[in-house]
Amino acid sequence: MPVTAFEARTRQFDRAPIGARGYHEPAVDAFLERVAATLDGDDDLSVSDVHDVAFAKAPLSKRGYDPAAVDAFLRDVEGTLAGLSRSADYYIAPALEHTHTRKPLWRRR
Repeated sequence: MPVTAFEARTRQFDRAPIGARGYHEPAVDAFLERVAATLDGDDDLSVSDVHDVAFAKAPLSKRGYDPAAVDAFLRDVEGTLAGLSRSADYYIAPALEHTHTRKPLWRRR
């Protein structure tokens, strides 16, 4: 079922499980506002933009949004935008490999 601008603006997500840090809420909310603006025709997010977005983790004292719920909703957004674009140029990654967690810029060795 296609995502509407109203749904993108009013979507509520559960908190991350206790002991886990979810996505930083203000970052997710700001991105969903851009999604809504795109669906209203006032912004130009592409399927790739939605697929490639990465959110920081919530601050240590906060749980943040449940990553699985946010990722599932963004997959629906990708499908909606792909349908609106009427283009076969987009590739949507398999759901099992899809995450919007920001990767660290460094790695421990």
